[in-house]
Amino acid sequence: MIRTISFLLLLVSLAACDTNKSSNNKNNQASDGIRRYEVDLFNIDTSHFEKGVEEIYPNYKVFLGSSLPDKGGMQQLRDFVTDPAIREIYDYTMKRFPNLDNIKSGLDAAFKIYEREFPGAVIPVVYTYISGFDIRMPIKYADSTLIIGLDLYLGSDYETYLELGHPVYITNRLSPEYIISDCFKEICWSQMPEITSNVLLDAMIEQGKLIYFAEVILPDEKPEILMKYTAEQLKWVNENEKNLWSFIIENQLLYSTDAKAITMFMTDGPFTSGFSDQSPSRTGHWLGWQIVRNYMKNNKVTLKELLEDTDSQKILQQSGYKPTRD
Repeated sequence: MIRTISFLLLLVSLAACDTNKSSNNKNNQASDGIRRYEVDLFNIDTSHFEKGVEEIYPNYKVFLGSSLPDKGGMQQLRDFVTDPAIREIYDYTMKRFPNLDNIKSGLDAAFKIYEREFPGAVIPVVYTYISGFDIRMPIKYADSTLIIGLDLYLGSDYETYLELGHPVYITNRLSPEYIISDCFKEICWSQMPEITSNVLLDAMIEQGKLIYFAEVILPDEKPEILMKYTAEQLKWVNENEKNLWSFIIENQLLYSTDAKAITMFMTDGPFTSGFSDQSPSRTGHWLGWQIVRNYMKNNKVTLKELLEDTDSQKILQQSGYKPTRD
């Protein structure tokens, strides 16, 4: 199973860099449908597997590469789709996602706002697939291609997630309601310059931009979905905003490059160390979001200009951010 999963992920990583540029046209936009690689791949008659791959190949070069797999590659791909464990994942995925109508409508609405905020932006071709639980990258975006790993959104009650050893704070957000916001956070990275700084403030503002971007593109989305918090966790950060900010300022962490500070406020986990076990992790993401919100409220700046601005100190100063809630 590990071998076949690794093979498919290798195909994705390599082929995504060699996407057929001619596919980036109006006929292939999300409004025209989502291409379900997993459906077409797993429905190939395995007794005529190579012929089946050849038939679907023109629509899935992003997975299969600029040329058809060789004989060895075909066999590995066949092993993947006939692996009982992978087949079980596929069957459950189809049960959970018999159609993608909700995802399609959500993407269509969001892309209209995206085009308004970024005139001339290319709407990506959207694909879904079975990733083999590539939990590090449930969404992939490159070369105007958006790829959704549906097996990373099967619901927090999907027993296999726990059997794989994923903690509850991770499995709680492996659900369909996070797909659209995850897609646009991934797209957002393509609009921001790469930052190599390891200063806490820079990391906070960067993550704040991602969440703010998703908030603008998805105006009806719940804040707990945007943050990947539970309702209780969102309540906690709202009630403890001043305490969090005061801790950072009083301990002179805002401009710190200390890895412990980054870990404390930016890294995923069950809670924020130094605070109660009722606190969520990633509280620096939430504070960064509030700073960016204030900055955009108090300054005439477009979303595009915000994402391109790498001066975190300026954004903080011009935000006028000063939490008052105890």
